[in-house]
Amino acid sequence: MFKTISIALAGAALIAAPAVSAEQRETQTIGVSFDDLDLATDNGREELDRRIHNAAKEVCGMNEATTGSRITDRQTRQCYRDAKRQMDRHFAEVVEEQRRGG
Repeated sequence: MFKTISIALAGAALIAAPAVSAEQRETQTIGVSFDDLDLATDNGREELDRRIHNAAKEVCGMNEATTGSRITDRQTRQCYRDAKRQMDRHFAEVVEEQRRGG
C-alpha cells in the first residue's frame, strides 16, 4: 500500500499516511512531539531524528508482524522513505528557527 504524508504543527507534528489506491483510501496519523527538545543542540536533533524514524515506521506499518515473512514489502519501505523525507524537510525549518533563537 503506497502512502503519502501530510503534516500539521502545534507543539507536536502529526504524520498522516493515506493510501494512494483509488479503490481504498486509508489514513493513519501519528504525533511527533518535540516541545521537550532543545533542537539547537546535537542531542536534541538526534532525539528528534529517532522520534521521526519511529513515527514513520509505525505509521507505515513497519512494526507489524506479517505471517510467513520478515521482509518488509516495497510499498511499506516506500511509505517509510516518503514519510521520513517529508518530516525531515519539515523539521529542518523548525531546527533552523530554534538555532536562530526563535
